[in-house]
Amino acid sequence: MNDIIREIKSKLQLKTSATQIKDVDLYRVMFEHKKLLKFSEIAKLLQEEKTIYQESFQGFKIVCKQRAFQGPGEIKNVSGQKVAFSDAFRDYAHPTKYLSSLKANEAFTPSEFYKYFACIEYEILNKDGFKVSGGERSEFRLLQEIKDAQNFDYLLIDEPESSFDNIFLKSEVNQMLKEISKSMPVVIVTHNSVVGASIKADYIIYTAKELEEEKIIYRRYSGHPSSRELISTDGKKINNFKVTMDSLEAGESAYMERKAGYENIKN
Repeated sequence: MNDIIREIKSKLQLKTSATQIKDVDLYRVMFEHKKLLKFSEIAKLLQEEKTIYQESFQGFKIVCKQRAFQGPGEIKNVSGQKVAFSDAFRDYAHPTKYLSSLKANEAFTPSEFYKYFACIEYEILNKDGFKVSGGERSEFRLLQEIKDAQNFDYLLIDEPESSFDNIFLKSEVNQMLKEISKSMPVVIVTHNSVVGASIKADYIIYTAKELEEEKIIYRRYSGHPSSRELISTDGKKINNFKVTMDSLEAGESAYMERKAGYENIKN
């Protein structure tokens, strides 16, 4: 068609002085039309509900899904802007019209348009395949934070037992911490016997509040878990057994009483 038009124009120029008709590249018109069709096809594929990928992590499963937006409110949440998407959303079922509506509104940022065509959702599932509860979500976040800590120089965790149960700490957290400690320093502050004992620490640091010459000082003692005594930087010594029992078990008598109670239940 382009060739025919060019030939006719050429012959007409010899027979008329009228203003020439502007060139129309029919191939380009068809090419642009094909691009619009392809764009609509891709946009509709993005709106089909399906799982993009899933990954298992420490007993949890992370699932990423895509689907169509169900209303302008969802798009607004994704955009993070205080702009109404109601007018544009009327054309959501027609991708090219929808894109034109987005472009017509100067409040929308063109570089963000790709976010407004499909809703991407992440789900965290527990070991039974159900969505995690609030407590399970906190467990997942803790494990994720520990994993991400490998990108830094050292890891400091302050009392992980404050929000989590002992079984989770022993089976999941301690396992990860011990593995990470092979490649970087890991410091754990704890008052929990499960964390303190089952982590099998390589070294202990203990801070004591002491009265010396009518002044309160905080003296740091340290040593290996198997050491009989812990030694401070100025040479003072304290009994490691008593320190451990007082810190993790509320003292030896409380430990022995609880131990006897467990033995009675068992027998």
